[in-house]
Amino acid sequence: MPSVIGDIRLKWLALGGPSSFLGQPLTDELTTPDGVGRFNHFQGGSIYWTPTTRAHEIHGDIRGKWSALGWERSFLGYPLTDESPTPDGVGRFNHFQGGSIYWTPQTGAHEVHGDIRAKWASMGWERSFLRYPLTDESPTPDGIGRFNHFQGGSIYWTPGTGAHEVHGAIRDKWAAMGWERSFLGYPTSDEQDAPGGRVSHFERGSISWTQAGGAVPSEEVVHHHADISTPDWLPVGGWVDVVVNKLGDFTFAGHMHNSGFPNIHFALAIVLMTPSGVGYGFGRDHTLDGTVTLFGRNRDDDWTDTGANQQLAGNWDQVTQSRLHWRLVAHDTLTAGLQGLVEDLVKDAATQFGKAGIAALIALI
Repeated sequence: MPSVIGDIRLKWLALGGPSSFLGQPLTDELTTPDGVGRFNHFQGGSIYWTPTTRAHEIHGDIRGKWSALGWERSFLGYPLTDESPTPDGVGRFNHFQGGSIYWTPQTGAHEVHGDIRAKWASMGWERSFLRYPLTDESPTPDGIGRFNHFQGGSIYWTPGTGAHEVHGAIRDKWAAMGWERSFLGYPTSDEQDAPGGRVSHFERGSISWTQAGGAVPSEEVVHHHADISTPDWLPVGGWVDVVVNKLGDFTFAGHMHNSGFPNIHFALAIVLMTPSGVGYGFGRDHTLDGTVTLFGRNRDDDWTDTGANQQLAGNWDQVTQSRLHWRLVAHDTLTAGLQGLVEDLVKDAATQFGKAGIAALIALI
């Protein structure tokens, strides 16, 4: 029979030895692949030991999840507890150096760690309204944040916003809008009391809930996005985002890339055209290296411009109905001024509304 020695043997015997759920050993005590700890595999699970964590057993679906993540070489590290019953009596868990794995018969085994785990813990673990995790911590589709879904809601995290829960009808509305890829972005608060109901705040607005009206997103923010491209013969393209709130604060952000041989100078005009014929113009003027330039060090142009303009706030009802128009001029040399390009685009866009077109140049960078 394989040998079981030291602290691992003491843990095995304390659990009942061969008559415990672990049964007989399948391996001698071995060194873990990371060189830090020791382990024995048994018929019904494993016991892992390090000088700092001591000896702890792990078995069943929780052991299966830990194995799938990479055993002790995963971000979870070594177990800090034996598998234990949860205080609510429904599930089971092991805590690890880098997080936890929770299991119930209905949800299966899922890991939770970092700031999301800390938020869930501060709310009361599985005894909170979130209850048990339904997913491992996962990256968001936009590549910025992380999340766990739970039986009663979700926790979302980014480096800028921290970890916040969202649940119920407010979560349902946010999901229907496109989660974090909606104009609201990520939650910046937990759901909280508000006059007549509940509210969650997000990066670019809020969702409020009342018994009578249900969940309604705020009209505090207008978000426009456009993918920018040139004719096939000119290899310059990218995207822009324009976000405006009802106080007149704005963000004009974008990315342009030159994938071709020559150096290219571009002028990009962006206009938010309102039904009244007022066009709010944003612009970017920059040179992009091509492969003709040694190493092509400046093939990309990324920018984020922020500011405030009371014209936007004073005409907010119209701004909420605005449409985004764009025009890109890209040559080896710039042949026309950027301000004139924006003004021309305003005039062309205004014809859709039968208006003369009034340019308000907001952010010529």
